[in-house]
Order: sequence, then C-alpha cells, then structure tokens
Amino acid sequence: MLQKNALDHVVVGVPDLASARGRLEALGFQVQADAHHPFGTGNCNVFFENGTYFEPLAITDRDAELAALKAANPFVQKFDAYRFRHGYGPLMAAFTTDSAESMNALLASHGKSAGDILSFIRDQALPDGSMTSIGVHLALAADEWAPDITLFTCEHLSRDILWRPERVVHLNGIVGISRLIAVETNPSDFQYLFQTITGDRDLRTTSAGMEMDLPNAHVSVLTPTAYAAITGLDIEERGRGPRIEAAELEVKNIGAFKTHLDEASILYREIADTLIIDRLEAFPITLIIRAAD
Repeated sequence: MLQKNALDHVVVGVPDLASARGRLEALGFQVQADAHHPFGTGNCNVFFENGTYFEPLAITDRDAELAALKAANPFVQKFDAYRFRHGYGPLMAAFTTDSAESMNALLASHGKSAGDILSFIRDQALPDGSMTSIGVHLALAADEWAPDITLFTCEHLSRDILWRPERVVHLNGIVGISRLIAVETNPSDFQYLFQTITGDRDLRTTSAGMEMDLPNAHVSVLTPTAYAAITGLDIEERGRGPRIEAAELEVKNIGAFKTHLDEASILYREIADTLIIDRLEAFPITLIIRAAD
C-alpha cells in the first residue's frame, strides 16, 4: 500500500523575483532572500508552519537556462514550455518523499517518469552569518495527457534548515497552504497520475471532481463549474488536461487579515466564509483565504 505524501510546495512562474517579492510582501508574507539554481532559474520562497511553501520561479540567468534546455533538463523544459503556452502562472506542485529514487522507480513502473532524478545543491546563509549547503532530489512525473501541470516529489536533504521557526512567521497570520486546486473538464481521467504521485489510494470522486486528503493539506481537481462555484471565476475554453488555478490558505484571524488588505489597498472578494484574492502577473495564482480551524 502506498504511503501518502504530504504537499510540499507550489511553483508559480513569475516575470521576475523583484515583482513577486513586492506583491507577496504587500500581502503580508515574509519572503526569503533570492536563491539561484545552477540551471538559470531562481526563487524567493515563502515557508509556512504546516510544512508547505510557495516557490515563485523566474529566469535569473538566461545563458544558463538556455544551456539547461539544450541539456534536456526536465525542470527547465517544463517551465519553458508552460511559459510558451500560457505565460506565467502556477505550473508545478511538489510532494514530500523520503526517497526520490523509490518514487522515480514507481513513476517509471507506471510509465509516468520524466527521466532521471534531478539533484542540486546550493549555499544557504544561517542566522549567525555562517554558510551551509542545502539540496534536493526531485523525481518528476510526465504525462502527455497533462502538458500544463508538472507533479513531482521532493526529497529535501536539509529540511530542518529551511523550516526554521523564524522563517514561518508572517505578518498576515497565514499558517499554510491547506488546499491546492487544479481544474479539468473530466478530473477522473487523471486519477492514476494523482494517485501515483500523492500515494492517496482512497481519493474521492464526485460530480465536482476528485479530492485527496494528504497529511498536511487537501488536493482538489475540480470541473470548471465546481471551480466557478467556489471562486466566482469562469475558466475560459481550453484544451484538455489539469491546470493549477488556486491555493487555499488558512489564516489565524481572518478579520485581522481583512484589515491588513484594506490598509494595503489590496482588492479582494468575499464568497461565503472565504476571501478571494485574484491573480496578478507579479504573483499569478488565485488565493482563497479561510479561517483556520
């Protein structure tokens, strides 16, 4: 029986890290220092206490990114293909694993592996000013039916360094990503892809879509009609395959969060017991804010 993998992070393609940082800080998030991958991309992450995080992803070294494309780096290839088709937006979701090697073998056994494990290490500054190294092993899934979403598992080599207590405290009171939402006309066509990458063999299917309950969050693949009922947003006509559209976040005090948004002149909508913050190009993912239980 598969072990359920927790939601690790959501990758959101952005035009540049400075604009993403400005938008996220205006929303009240603590944003980490810019970090750079050896294949030409970079991020400025937002870590949460429930073990999830946002990864705003941008090209920071065009020459290195082009070299990675020529070398068939699957992470860069998928980012480049998404930008070609759709511009910027939420293109990837990662799930935790203790063994990227085992997950890659599982994906390969189902014909869903994107190839070899992708590993990299980079320098990380510690609070005392000293430096250490952190790294990951990634096992990426590939599904030709789903060209607009990349799912992968992430084996962190230094997780305790990334989720230090001082890194997960946010002015806005957000405690984490509690639900990831993708949209597809017939979600059940992608049941085996999501089951394999999340390890959830007991996912629920309804007329609204598929629901997965992971250790720290939920994952939903909804029909356009169900998504519109939650967010008030209609999905334009497009080809088949799931695409990530929104992330639901839990906040300690939703009233205080509304006050922060008002003072920062950030627009939002209220639907039922949630706040909806529509996507902007600087950080193009819809945010659904719900009070923590």
